[in-house]
Amino acid sequence: MSEKKHSKLSDLKTVFLAIFFIVIFLVFFNSLSDRAGKERNKETATEIDLLMNYDMQRDYPNTPRDVAKLHNRYFEAFYGKGVSDDELVVMNQKIRELYSSQLLMYNDENTNLNMLKDNITSVNDAGYEYASYELPEASQIEYYTQNGVEMATLEVKIVFNVKSGMEYMYVKYVMVKENDQWKIHVWGISDTVQMAE
Repeated sequence: MSEKKHSKLSDLKTVFLAIFFIVIFLVFFNSLSDRAGKERNKETATEIDLLMNYDMQRDYPNTPRDVAKLHNRYFEAFYGKGVSDDELVVMNQKIRELYSSQLLMYNDENTNLNMLKDNITSVNDAGYEYASYELPEASQIEYYTQNGVEMATLEVKIVFNVKSGMEYMYVKYVMVKENDQWKIHVWGISDTVQMAE
């Protein structure tokens, strides 16, 4: 074989090897970019996205305090983050999974949704914006049994931003244990709205 042919073969092998390594590098780099992009998407997922996709079957809250916390995360989104009508429909369905069978029986989904929409409009029109919530310590939750049913009560402090500063109110929860899960049986304002100190 002449030197020219040998040189051309050697050059051809070098080119093929270079192309092979470039392809391997691009595949590896693309794989890393995709993985980083997916992790970045997880990190930047909004609270609204998280709540809309919350898996109640897999991640149902364990304690009355956890149920109240999740309930207030939804309400913080409703009254503080501005959700669309479509998002509200989905999140209303999710939040209803926290309610006891008896509470659901007395509050059908459409009535519940319409009341929620009206309430959000009223709160916004009054100039209130849900700012934050404060959960009670675990030791402040009262557990008891009524007619053979496990129950619990607790209060959550809700803080609102208003033109004059901040105001707060307390929301009282009565929860019942159904099928080994704590469900909201009754909830409502336990104190009038007050000026924050």
